[in-house]
Formats: sequence, structure tokens, C-alpha cells
Amino acid sequence: MTKHLDNYCGLYCGACPVRVYGETGRIDDFTACLSSVSKEELACGGCKSDTAFAGCRACPLRECAIQKGVAHCIDCAEYPCRLFNQWKMAGKLLPHINEISVNIAAIKRTGIETWFALQKARWSCPDCGTLFSWYARTCSECGRKLKKNAYRLKGLRRILYRWMFPKIYRKAKLNRS
Repeated sequence: MTKHLDNYCGLYCGACPVRVYGETGRIDDFTACLSSVSKEELACGGCKSDTAFAGCRACPLRECAIQKGVAHCIDCAEYPCRLFNQWKMAGKLLPHINEISVNIAAIKRTGIETWFALQKARWSCPDCGTLFSWYARTCSECGRKLKKNAYRLKGLRRILYRWMFPKIYRKAKLNRS
């Protein structure tokens, strides 16, 4: 059930907007920025799967962890390295990335299954239990507002992301083809 839902850097792929969209077709603020990318191309089995989204396949942290044979960055003797710290800085643009240090420490401290249970609870609607993505505004099942539970892409950033995300995706796809 939890196969491929963790990420090398500590993100929870179960709440990834691209993964949720690929499985359910549910659009959130993040996937709306990728509207020029086809649904088939947004399919993702998770960071650790053979069918990771092109943007995730291009991740240098993912590549590094695979080369070193570690389950998570925190298992590496060089943690936290320059790549990990650079990725953390992306949290200024993408708020969900701000969770990686806390998440990866929790995985190490409590174990992966306990962490999965906590993440599943966090990213499930408090009213009906439906899983939602990092950037979902409302629960797709019961309509509950999720503003306290999810992140927002708003204002000028949202406009920038609608231009930037497809460009990054195309570059990642070309680099991995």
C-alpha cells in the first residue's frame, strides 16, 4: 500500500499533485499550472518507482540516492549535502518542500511505516478521509475547505508558475529522453 509513496528527500508522494492528478484526474493549484502537459505525461508512480514523472526523474537528489544506494538522503554519510540544501531553498517557491528536513528526520526516528501513517492522516480530509494533494483547495469528495491543511500558490507566483512549470517539465523530459 505504501510502496513508492516516500521520496529520497523526505517528501510524501502520496500527496503529490502530479501523482494525485495522474490517478484521479483531480486538478489543484499546482497541476493547473501544468495544463499544457497531457494527463498521460502527468502519470507518476512515485519518486522511487520506474514510472516517475519526468520532472522527478530529472531530480539530482533522486539520481544521487539511486547511485549511492540509499533509501533516503539522511542515510547518506554526506547528509545534508549541497544538493539537499539547494533543494531545501526551493521551499521559497514551493512551500511543500519546506517539510523535507522534518520529514526525513521523522523517517529516521520513527521508521517508515509510522511516518507513512502520519502522512496519510495529515493529507486526508478531516471530515471524510479522502486523500488530497499538497495544493488542493477543497476536498474532492465532501467539499470541505482545506485552507488550514494544504498549501497555496497565489498571486504573481501562480502566474509565474503557469509559465515556468511547463518549461521546466519540457526541459526535464528532453534531458531524460
